[in-house]
Amino acid sequence: MRSVLPMRPDRTDLRAGIDRRAAALVLRDRAMEVSGVQSVRVKVGRRRVTVRAQSHFRDLDDVRADVEDVIREGVRKLGLAHEPGVSVRVGRPAPAKR
Repeated sequence: MRSVLPMRPDRTDLRAGIDRRAAALVLRDRAMEVSGVQSVRVKVGRRRVTVRAQSHFRDLDDVRADVEDVIREGVRKLGLAHEPGVSVRVGRPAPAKR
């Protein structure tokens, strides 16, 4: 059951959870909607969400702030029992080799 994150209990007689890979997919889709993001990798652990994004035309600090806001909002909307921390890294893609 380590791959399942428990969700916030709204009722005492009902328990729900979300698979970590499914949560990562939802958060990745949200991060891809940020302007300037070319690609995103999201890893959802039990205590931390790690996001690595590549930006290709906007300032890295602006993209990082936008991605972090979107991911924090996405984590909050997942309704997890214990909200994990968020770690975001943004970089440029490596130049093409010739």
